[in-house]
Amino acid sequence: MRGKGRALLKIVFAALLIGAAAVASLLIKETLDSTDPENTMPLIEASVGYAKLNVIRADFEWNYITRTVRGPALSDEAGDVPLAPLDVTPNTQLVIVMSDPNYLSMKVSRADGLSDTNYIELYGDEILTPTVPGIYKYKIEVSYKKGSLLYYTAVRVPGSPAVLLE
Repeated sequence: MRGKGRALLKIVFAALLIGAAAVASLLIKETLDSTDPENTMPLIEASVGYAKLNVIRADFEWNYITRTVRGPALSDEAGDVPLAPLDVTPNTQLVIVMSDPNYLSMKVSRADGLSDTNYIELYGDEILTPTVPGIYKYKIEVSYKKGSLLYYTAVRVPGSPAVLLE
């Protein structure tokens, strides 16, 4: 009986050590991830037709087990977001793809011009570029269980080419 009790004690002790190692590795991973959150958050890709847009992450709040990390908080109103609009064709679908598709919500809004901060929320499954020539700024807000992300991108819808008649 004494041998069985000792074997059971060794098994329980081994299970406790394995559990402690698992908790320690989880805490180490969370600490490393929270010190460099840019490498652990989902990535975004936005495109119009074959043109891949320049998307800027302006802000984020990401919750880890040990702490919450907040991003650089670039302000669109203060002009902190360095946008480089790309020429796109009018009335073409804007496609937004997240590397982690398990987001809770995604909200896309658009403003006219680079200096305008009055955004209009766009609804529906298909978001099309405007037909009127000009520069348009998009704000993309994505929510996950672990936090939220804020992105900006811009497009330019060129006017029709002028025909010179003499």
